[in-house]
Parts: sequence; structure tokens; C-alpha cells
Amino acid sequence: MLYKNVWKTLSRKWMQLLAIAIIIVMSSLTYTMMFYGISGIEVPTEEYLEESNQEDFAIDMLNRVTEEELRDPAVATLAETGAFTLADIKQADAEVFNRLIASRIAAVEQEMPDATIELRDLKAITYTFDDTEHRGMIVKESDTINRSYLEAGERPSANDEIALNKKYAEENGIDIGDTIDIGKPFTVSGFVLFPDYTLPLFDDNFFNLDPGSQTLLLMTDESFETFVGQESFRLSGVTDQPIKTDLELPFVVSVMETENIIRSGAIYSEISSGKAMALGLSLFIVSIAVIIVAILISNMLEAERGQIGLLKAIGYSRRQIASPYLVLILIFAFFMLIIGYFLGLYFANPLKELYLDFYLLPSITIAQSPLVFVTAVFAPLLFFALVAGAVIYKIMGESALALLSPRDNVSLNRLSRLVSRLLKRASGKTKFKYLYAVKSTGSFLIFFLGILFSTILIVFALMMNGAVDRMTVGGLNEAVYEYEAYTDGTPVLEAGQEPFLTYPFAFVEDNLITLKGLDFDNTLFPLRDEDGDALTLEPDGLVVSSSLALKLGLDVGQDIDVALDGDTLTYPIIGIADEFSGDFAYLPRSTLSELLTDGSTDDLFNGIYATERPNESDYPTILSRQGLIDQSESINQYMNFMMNVLIGGASLIAFSILFVLTALTVEKNYYVISLLKVMGYEKREVRSMILNSYFIYALISALLSIPIALLTLRVIIVVFAEDYGLVLPLEFEWVYIVYTLGAVVLLFFMSTFISRRKIDQIPLQEVLKTYQE
Repeated sequence: MLYKNVWKTLSRKWMQLLAIAIIIVMSSLTYTMMFYGISGIEVPTEEYLEESNQEDFAIDMLNRVTEEELRDPAVATLAETGAFTLADIKQADAEVFNRLIASRIAAVEQEMPDATIELRDLKAITYTFDDTEHRGMIVKESDTINRSYLEAGERPSANDEIALNKKYAEENGIDIGDTIDIGKPFTVSGFVLFPDYTLPLFDDNFFNLDPGSQTLLLMTDESFETFVGQESFRLSGVTDQPIKTDLELPFVVSVMETENIIRSGAIYSEISSGKAMALGLSLFIVSIAVIIVAILISNMLEAERGQIGLLKAIGYSRRQIASPYLVLILIFAFFMLIIGYFLGLYFANPLKELYLDFYLLPSITIAQSPLVFVTAVFAPLLFFALVAGAVIYKIMGESALALLSPRDNVSLNRLSRLVSRLLKRASGKTKFKYLYAVKSTGSFLIFFLGILFSTILIVFALMMNGAVDRMTVGGLNEAVYEYEAYTDGTPVLEAGQEPFLTYPFAFVEDNLITLKGLDFDNTLFPLRDEDGDALTLEPDGLVVSSSLALKLGLDVGQDIDVALDGDTLTYPIIGIADEFSGDFAYLPRSTLSELLTDGSTDDLFNGIYATERPNESDYPTILSRQGLIDQSESINQYMNFMMNVLIGGASLIAFSILFVLTALTVEKNYYVISLLKVMGYEKREVRSMILNSYFIYALISALLSIPIALLTLRVIIVVFAEDYGLVLPLEFEWVYIVYTLGAVVLLFFMSTFISRRKIDQIPLQEVLKTYQE
């Protein structure tokens, strides 16, 4: 009989229970999906990285000779001919190059005697595939560190064979045995992975990664040495001792532990933070659901105080009365958690595949784990049982006489007192309106936290809009050139070509930067600030990129010291270019040319911007502007998807919370609403007095969340800049406040629509009859 009565009571609240069900399902779904999805790459990744002997640290070094190395007569002779970079020296005299690298490795091993050091040799190339520009990074096979890993097929054994990434092959319909032309025709022998490239990042443009248009490549050593590409070098190391990251060696740019290198260590942060986020989000969401359920039960029991008191008076025990409420609520929560678990299991594989769209990692089939099931279902169920049991125990603990007697008015809580003091000069109607919303501290706290959490997610999503585009293509959308090409010689310039000069070995505050010289009358790559205004180059001033300015805290008018070729020059900053694709400082080309040649010429250049594709014999490395823009589309689509997920999830949580709390408010104030009608208030006024106070509080909560969101984002930006050298160009525009408040307003009126109709439908006669009785 008791179970039947409680069941009828709950069935009348099916809409509130449906909203609560959504929150409970999201809790279990979030944890299960993220845990299984991440575990699907974590287990094989750990085995793969161990088997392939992933580097413990990497040393970025100068790709040119130092002053000390120039004391070697053979090196000095090569430098006099213009061969001062490591790639030039290797091409001119392999023996001298090997001796240079051996001396650098010996110098590092002297500082870290327990470490094993090995050269990492790479070549960056561009090629045309299916009429679009693709990029490749040819990685020379290592002996002991960062060994290649075959997912399928065989390693190249002939000079016309090549291995590439499986994801790239899938995106482009390439199978083992097919022929691919990357400037030369090669037969695909297998699918390969490299442990120091779990993210396909080939340059400083951290977010320009599209596994469908760029790939890592493995070929025989002989083919690698003869293939023409932009060659670069670094040192890889493994050790079981603490890593010395402050090496004071002239050729060392930086020493970074793998976990802080975004191209390889990002996967560690993704796995650890992903699992922590899964658990944290799940607990937060389930906490909201538990407290709302507790409020629902409390309201139900308060509404039935008389019946409960009567049952106690005729001999029913506390356990007998409480059991139906607790058991039915737990059964409801259990089934919702089960649904969430299986939905999470279903979406775990798409989440895993989403990771593998960008991370170059092996994967396994997701297998269920009893521990995950227990955590996703029974842990929150226990939480439900404890909270619901505590609420029921408290109310059931009152005596039969107390339950049968009308409850005395509860004294004002601290929040009510505060609001009352703020409204002391307001009318009685206004006081009633705004005090009723804060009458229950628990209900209002959940309301506030729900709006706060949802609004923060919406602000995050809005600030992500356009951030990746700024990082990947930067000013390319505003540029006029179609091709960027690099040369080792001095070809004759043709119509539609403008020269530039790059020097990637300068330092500002111990940070390696690229000095770039442009002509005064440059039109193909104009520099503009964030407001779109043109920047003019000056011989005695620097224009710096936005990423460098943000990373080092630079501003216009500030003097900075630039170290190059053993000299230190001081320049004022005359402008900040809206450029996030790297750490650049711009000078007039003539000025940079004179600096690099000790005044012997002002016409040096090593690259051009061109409106037509230049001759490949003169320019071995050619980059298409449109190709770079196209390559950013993949990550842009991913970020747009994530933005929509954030906004959608935030909206769903906010909608559910607002709907349940406003519906409960209407039910709890059933007689008050009717009494207001009897007193002559119109429907619109009654709706305003009962519900519209929540509207003002929702707007206040949203406004408070914006500075919290900005502060959180600032911390994230600083962490990424310090740990990874990555600047996230997240921008906050004042119009986002309008968008955020607009979203909150829309959610509020959508979620309270049914509650407003319910207020209108409350009849006067039944209430008057109840009061008469």
C-alpha cells in the first residue's frame, strides 16, 4: 500500500524526474565514455612507447655552427664558402658533419654521463597529391632511441619503398603496395609510427595538423640521404637519472623533458587530464542530480507531513515509512545510471577514433571493465542512497505529533537576511518576489552553481571561436601571395616575386626566434596589427609577432635585446603583428642583410613570396598559401565540434536544473500562488512574483561567471606558454557578454515555460476548499 502511494506521487512528477534523469544519465555517460575512450589508446600506447624506446628528453640545438666550432679549420673553410648551417655542412662534407655531431653528443654526455644521446635527422617536404598540396616529414631510422613501429606491412628494404602513417593512408585511399609520388615514385611497403611524434607537428605552427594532408615517412637510409628536403637536426636522449634542463652549452637552445613536448608529451597530459576530467565532471554532474533529488524528496515529504504523522501514530515504524521513498528513488537512479553506462560504452569508440584523428597511436578494441561499471553505476548510487537516506531520516525522525501539527515558519537564513537588507526600501511585492527564490539555501546554491558552470562553458566555447584559425593560418587570409618558396642560391627575381630574408638563429631573452627581413615596399605579405592597421618597417625598430609578444610580455615602445652571431643589438618594438604561427621579429631586408654579411651587401635573400608557382629547380622548397589554409580545416572542424559540444552540454545541464527547480518552486508554493490570485493579482503578476526573481538571479550568476571564466583561461594560457611554449590566442570580445546573457535568457524562458503554464492552471476553488477544511 505504501509503495503504491509513493509510486503514484512520483508518477505525477514525471517531468521533473525526466529532467533529473537527463542529469543522472549524463553523469554516468561522461565518466564511462571518457574512461573507456582514453583507455582504448592508453594501454597500447604505453606498450608501443616502451617497445620503441621513446626519448626521455630532447635537445633543440642550433642548426648552424657556433663560434667555438668555427675554430676547427675544416669547419671554418666550409663557412667561408657559405656553408654555415648543419645541413649545408652535411651536404658539403659528411665527415666534418659527423665530427661536429659527435663532439656535440660528447659535450652533452659529459654534462649528463648517465644519458644515452642519439642524433634525430629529419627532412620536411611538400608535394602534390590529388591536385592538393601535402606535407611530409621524412624521419631517418634510429639505432636505439625512437625506433619506428610498424602497424602493418614491412619496413622499406628497397630504395623505391616507403612507409607512411595509417591514418594518412585511410584518408587518401592508399593501400600497401600502391605507388605514391612525393617528387619521386615510391611503393608503400607498410604503415609506420614514431614515438617522438604522437602528434604530427612538423614546425612551430602547433595547431596546423591534418593527418589527411600531412604524414610521417620512413625510407631507406640511402634514399633519405639523396632525397631533397629541408633538413633539420636535434638530439634525443634516454636516462634513468634526473634530467638536466639547464645545459650551458653554446649549441643548446633548450632541453625539454618528453612530458613537456607537445609533439610527443601532449598524449600524457591528454590521458591523465582526460581521466581526471572524466571523474571530476561525473562527480560534479551527479552531485547536482543528488542534491536536486534530495530537494525533490524533501518537498514530497514536507507535502505529506500529515499523512506520515498519521502513519506513525497508528504504529508504522520509521523504516517501513521510509523504505518506499528510498527504494523507488534508488531503483530510478540505478536504471538511469545503467542507461548512462551503456550510452557511454557506445560513444567511447567514436571518442577514441576522435583522438586517433590527430594522435598517431596504435589502438585496441575497447573491453568492458568491472571496475569502470562499479565506478560509473554503484559509486553514484551509494552517494544517492546516503544523501536521500539522510533527508528521509531527518524528516521521519520527528514525532507523530510534530508531523501532524502545522510547521512553524522557518527563520530567515543568512542569504535571505542579506537580500532583505538590500531590499529594505523596496515594496512588499518586490521583497516577496526576491526573497522567495532564496528561501531555501540548498535550492538556490544548486541553481547558482548550475548557471555558473553552464555559463563558464559557454564563455570558453565562444572564446575558442577563431582561436585555431589565428594559430594555424595567422595572417595568411590577408596575404596576397600564393606561394612561399626557399632557395639556397641567388636566382633572378621575376615579375610577381618579392624577396625576403630569414635568420632562424636569433635569441630574445634566451628564446630562439626567427628574424625576418622584408622589403619596405613589400605588398604580397603586408604586416598588420590586431586592429587591421598596416605596420611600417624601420631600420632602427622591430615589429614582433603576437605570439612572441604574449609569450615574453612585450609591448610597443619597449626595448629588447636581440642576440645574433655573437652580437647583442637593442631595438625598440615599433609594432606587434597579428601573427601567431611562430616567434618572429621583422626588420627591413636591407638592414638584416647588412647585419648578416657585416655590411658587405644589403640585397641578400633566401626566399620569395610569389603570385605564380616558381621554378622548382631554383626553389627546392615551395609552400602553397592555399594549401596551408586547407590543412587547417581539419583542426578547425574539430574545434567547432568541441565548441558545439560544450555549448550543447552546458545548455542541457542548465535547462534541466532550471526546469526542475522552477517546477518544484511552483509545486511548493501551490497554495501561495492560489492565494495571490484570490487577492486579485493577475496571472502575469503572479508569474513574475514566483518565477521572475530566478531570472534576475540567473543573469547575476552569468555575469559573475564571466570574470571567473577569464581568470581560468588566463591560467590555462600561462601554463601552456610556460610548459609547452604554446600561446593560445583566445580572445574575449564584449559582444560575448551579450551572447552569453542571451543564451541564459533563452534557456530560462524555455525551461520555465511549463512552470508558467502550470501557474496559470492552478484553480482557485480547490485551494479555498482546502483552506476551509
